[in-house]
Amino acid sequence: MSTEQPQSGDPTGMAGPVTDDARLFPPLQGRAVPVAQDRWERLVSAVDIPQPPEAVWAALTDPGRVAHWFGVCRGNWARADCEVMLDFEDGEFFWCRIQQNSAPTADHPGRLRYLWRWVGIGPVTSVTWTVAASEGGTSVTVVEEAVNPPSDWRSWNGMGWPGILDQLAAHLRTGTTWRWPWRRMGPYLQVPLPAPPFQAWEALTAPGAVRHWLQPCAGSLAVDDEMTVVMGDASGCALLKVTRLVDSGQEFPSYLPYLEFELRRPRWPAPLAGRIWIEPVGLHESLLQVFQSGWEGVGIPAAVVERRILTGYWTSAAARAQMLLRPPGAQAPPIGPHGWSLSGGDDG
Repeated sequence: MSTEQPQSGDPTGMAGPVTDDARLFPPLQGRAVPVAQDRWERLVSAVDIPQPPEAVWAALTDPGRVAHWFGVCRGNWARADCEVMLDFEDGEFFWCRIQQNSAPTADHPGRLRYLWRWVGIGPVTSVTWTVAASEGGTSVTVVEEAVNPPSDWRSWNGMGWPGILDQLAAHLRTGTTWRWPWRRMGPYLQVPLPAPPFQAWEALTAPGAVRHWLQPCAGSLAVDDEMTVVMGDASGCALLKVTRLVDSGQEFPSYLPYLEFELRRPRWPAPLAGRIWIEPVGLHESLLQVFQSGWEGVGIPAAVVERRILTGYWTSAAARAQMLLRPPGAQAPPIGPHGWSLSGGDDG
């Protein structure tokens, strides 16, 4: 007589084989998963300059000369393994790490290569300048390469670098000491987030998250509700009013969420326009972006000072947004009572 007993709750004793078979007969549903979603982009621009390579190289690598046609260098510009700020003096800057500096010779072109991040917290891209002798002067080529940049990365760079190369050529030809006229757009911020776009948007627009990363002392992100946000120590507040809010899955063609807003300071006679949006970059990551425009219509005499304040505010806000989505267990910076002081990079 058998002494084997059926399992508890199963008078037939057949639960084991059925369970084993079920693993070989999965439900009729999708099992495929994405494993990569990468984009690689390269911009190549070139100009011929009727100057010898040594003169062009000096204008490219001498910090005092670079300040006349590109940006003010704060740190060790063009020195390998050094970091430096390329400052536009309106709050926005590139944070650079120099990788290579080899001057042109009779046999080899000069090459300056570095990595940089916009406002110190944006996605990293690689920039390579090549300075080579050509018939009648010097050929200058700039190559910028990026992995998973913003979807409009090319247009933000002018489909390359023609404007910046023309500024270099004009400086060498005329000795001009100005870079470009006052910009009506900006600040523009980009910050990578360690979460897919829809998940990141839901997390950042939740009322509790808004209170942390945007630092409001009144109001909300509801349409037409005016939110008072703290700019920072001794710099006062701004009034942010959402004029349009498009949630996930609502608008063709991307179905990605965004909001448009007006930003006004008490001393301004008119507001700035603004936009906050998010898009996918790579697998399980996204890019939060903030953009403002309309400085020509604000009508204030010290616009560059106000622009620096806004850039500092949005840079710190973007760093706080990034921190909110930090994976569990990741090391986080200490947070004090003044949340606006948290910054993703040196803002000058």
